[in-house]
Amino acid sequence: MRYSLAAASLLFVSAPLCARAEVPAPPQAQEAPTSDEIVVVALGHGESGFDAPASIVQLDEETLRQRAIRSLDELAQAVPGLYLIRDQDPGTNILSLRGTTSDRLQAAAVAFLVDGVLLADTELFTAPLFDLADVQIVRGPQGALFGKNAAGGVVALAARTGADGQGAYLRALYGTGDRREFEAAIGGPIGRGFGLRAAGYWTDLKGQIVNTFLNQRVDAEERRALRLSADWQGGPLRLDGKLQWLEEDGGAAYASSGDVTGDFGGRLSGPALTLPFGDFPGSAYRRWLNGTLRARADFGALRAHLTLARDIYNKRFVEELDYRNGALTFFGAPLFPDGLQPIAQPVDLHASTLDIGLEGNWGTLAWRVNGFIQDLNRVRVDDFGPLLFGAPPSRFETDSLQTAGAISLDWAASERLTLSAAVRRDADQRSQTILVNQSGALIEQRRETFARWQPQAAVRFALNPKAQLYLAYGEAFRTGGFNPIPPPGAIFEAVFAPETVRSLEGGVKLRDLPLKGRLEVTGFASRTRNYQNYAFFDGNSVALSVDAVRTKGLEISAGLVPLRGWTLASSFALADAEIARFIAPDPLDTTRLRDLSGNQVPNVPLWTTTFSITYTRQLARDWHLTARADLNGVGRTVYEIDNVLFSPARALGDARLEIGYRKLTLAAFAKNITNERFAISAFGQSNLALLAGLGPNGPFDTFTINRGRQAAIELRADF
Repeated sequence: MRYSLAAASLLFVSAPLCARAEVPAPPQAQEAPTSDEIVVVALGHGESGFDAPASIVQLDEETLRQRAIRSLDELAQAVPGLYLIRDQDPGTNILSLRGTTSDRLQAAAVAFLVDGVLLADTELFTAPLFDLADVQIVRGPQGALFGKNAAGGVVALAARTGADGQGAYLRALYGTGDRREFEAAIGGPIGRGFGLRAAGYWTDLKGQIVNTFLNQRVDAEERRALRLSADWQGGPLRLDGKLQWLEEDGGAAYASSGDVTGDFGGRLSGPALTLPFGDFPGSAYRRWLNGTLRARADFGALRAHLTLARDIYNKRFVEELDYRNGALTFFGAPLFPDGLQPIAQPVDLHASTLDIGLEGNWGTLAWRVNGFIQDLNRVRVDDFGPLLFGAPPSRFETDSLQTAGAISLDWAASERLTLSAAVRRDADQRSQTILVNQSGALIEQRRETFARWQPQAAVRFALNPKAQLYLAYGEAFRTGGFNPIPPPGAIFEAVFAPETVRSLEGGVKLRDLPLKGRLEVTGFASRTRNYQNYAFFDGNSVALSVDAVRTKGLEISAGLVPLRGWTLASSFALADAEIARFIAPDPLDTTRLRDLSGNQVPNVPLWTTTFSITYTRQLARDWHLTARADLNGVGRTVYEIDNVLFSPARALGDARLEIGYRKLTLAAFAKNITNERFAISAFGQSNLALLAGLGPNGPFDTFTINRGRQAAIELRADF
């Protein structure tokens, strides 16, 4: 059953490697442009997607609209190999790519870029996606190009700017959960060399998940965002700037709790997925301010760029920790008459980023040098309320100064053979100060520098203009960090080591096949040392270093146009991430060792796949119709390193029908048509010694379920 749904997808395996091949253009345009029309800026420079020696997915503006992608969750569903778990805290997410994943304490495993700026913290990953020109995903380690925390790959977002040309639109939506959504943008040239663009987004969801004890919807949220951008070009110089504001509020975590391990063997499906029934609703608020300034100069064979960015982020929320109503006991003592509430863990981020680069050509040799500095200050307060038993909460102040230098070379040895090499050295000077939140008294302070060289090499051979072969090797690392000072006999260390990944991949890319077909196949193998695993021991959130993880994978992407107006596309990604070696004490009995070798890495589906059918037809003068259906599959996913809690394989179907008249479009769409219910995050409290004594009817596992079927009607006007 590990590959049950995946087998069917191999008949037509593809995803939007080239979004324009997946979604037909209007009837008067070419129906299936070839992938050499992709310009892969996510690799740090402009390059043909067909020529790039990497596995790349691009979703253009039309694809994002057709699939109604407005969030990172929906983006991950559309891109096999990319997967997101929303943790129980608002804004906290676990993003994985190619079997490489992060967790609650660790730095990112996937580099995330917005308009060329590397985001400093995973809290910034979950902003709404609106008015985008395209999204590009590069699979595999990209440490030589983007530094630490690019072990799984890169996700790069590009917003539309005034330089994109004159354009404006207005979009309105109403859907399930009493969702109301508005989006608008206007921009274009305003004078000689100048361009402006303004875009805004607002959504209000009343909610679809009901707390059965409070008798109220608990997944409500309101999001407000505004982006202003300006650009100017004069001669060889181009300047562009951006200001962005995001604000959202709503309910806190809408998780539920029960003995899933004991009653259902850890299987999170069917009757195990109860609705929330806690007696504390909670609340959440987030705000993100961003300013970016970029300068680019083009002197023919020599080009330079400079990027400056500043991010300010604040998160406030309160919730309960037991997610059930009524009193709780602690080893039989009635210590928690109101349960575990309120719990708060506010986060404040300040980040400054500088990126500077120079590139040029010496005949058949293209070169690039790059310098990078990012200063991050992160403050988190752990106010665990009743669990502190009267003690004051702690404040964790973490500072990170990342400096890096890189060089890359591309040599066209012949018309068919191209060799590439790159190397980057990153140094992360990291410190953590733990204080008593109210008094500011020092509890402990640590400093450490985590540094590493990250090389990358690739060879590409063109069999002919329609067929490319490539082989690539890459390394990347994720910075280490700090655990609480371990008590005597603890199984965790005060400083956990950096996580390093080495990967080898090979692929073939074919285009201009019969029926305007295309096919890309990539196989890869990687080995991870010191995999950082989250755990909770003796009242401490810690990271344990797993000795080794082995990952083997396969990615297949294809598409064709069997008849005029019809496009078929599908994609499949397998990431078999297995713990090669890890022996650790049992969380409930630290005197007994457990061999966890052979277990699946948590938070990584064994496989993901998507299949789509799109039909476009000109109905009459100025009228056109587009219909689309998508089938998305996700393999078995475990949530902890012991593999007890898991979600089984599942399939979800989406559909969209739209009718357009000139520049007016009316659409109706539904996601998860069959109303599949599954866990989107889980936490195995039954394995934690601290919470094992909670009662009655403990121990508990915690899980959060998805919203189920979503449907909406959307009206868009372009001007």
